[in-house]
Amino acid sequence: MTMEKPSRRAFIQTAALGSAAAAFAGTTAQAQGRSRIRAAHIVPESSKMYQLSVGPFQRVLDIVTDGSFSFQVFAGGTIAPPLQTYQAVQDGLAEAGMVPPLWAVNLDPVNSLFGGHPGGMAAEELLNWYFVGGGSELLAEHRRETMGLHSMLLSINPSEVWHSHKIIRVPEDLQGVRFRTAGAWATILNEYFGGAATTVGPSEVFTMLERRGVDAAEWSTPSENLIMGLEDAAPYMIVPGIHAPAACLELAIRAEVWDELDASIQRKIEIAAREAVVECLTEWSAADLTAMETMRERGIEIIEMDQSLIDAIRAAGRDWAEAQATERAAAGDDWMRRVTESYYGFHDRWQANSI
Repeated sequence: MTMEKPSRRAFIQTAALGSAAAAFAGTTAQAQGRSRIRAAHIVPESSKMYQLSVGPFQRVLDIVTDGSFSFQVFAGGTIAPPLQTYQAVQDGLAEAGMVPPLWAVNLDPVNSLFGGHPGGMAAEELLNWYFVGGGSELLAEHRRETMGLHSMLLSINPSEVWHSHKIIRVPEDLQGVRFRTAGAWATILNEYFGGAATTVGPSEVFTMLERRGVDAAEWSTPSENLIMGLEDAAPYMIVPGIHAPAACLELAIRAEVWDELDASIQRKIEIAAREAVVECLTEWSAADLTAMETMRERGIEIIEMDQSLIDAIRAAGRDWAEAQATERAAAGDDWMRRVTESYYGFHDRWQANSI
């Protein structure tokens, strides 16, 4: 900001305070015998993903609760291996998790749509689907019904990118490529493009790519990948990240923990999470601009996908979702169908009418 305009952080704090005052005038803001929730994250504290999800959320929550309620957040691997964070929450090792839905696609394909779907919505579009298109309500209902969790969106980040030892421009270039990835893209890569996907946790990505255990890898956006040093692990960056035009974290709280909270505390946690999503996206987008400049200065070669590959991934992502919806419905589970119809219904409206 310039001149006498308030800083962006001050604006968010003021807005959050105003929202809280309006929503909670006359309430006590006290949880029933609880003032803290223990939460497991998936990455180290040095990670951009950690800083831009935890930081804004904790700051706003401290404001709206006047410091009476907090989350004790443990870095990835402290409570449980990152890929087992959902299970750790369900088992009671942690009371909450800050975790990407994409990591639970093998449990339920609906998590690809919740988490950032191949060929699907970009960040602004995903934000709108969650906040005004019904996405948040579907996530909360699904988690409560199928996982015993109470969940809400915590962060959205911009498009991810690939780091690669091979130039990848057209669909045929993915044939046989050994690719570190996760979520639905792993299955789509294998089944639609003849790739060979493998999934490892955050701490193994750099070493696997640098030592050519894989030909290509995706982890996150440029600013997060810069922290990981992935520009030194392989010579090429492949853009755009159409396999994950956006991705997100959810705050998943064990249902019985959530239910014991006073309603005013519940609402304040929701306000803090909502504010965190907006701040995370804007700050992360700006950080990616700087990261791209840095990576170019360090000599990484940027390879742009041909439109044929972009179109092929979009088509494959939608076909996969529809096939999963049909298969799950035949087995008596209508969740994939419900979320697919909501997701692509909003996506089609957005593509046709956004300006």
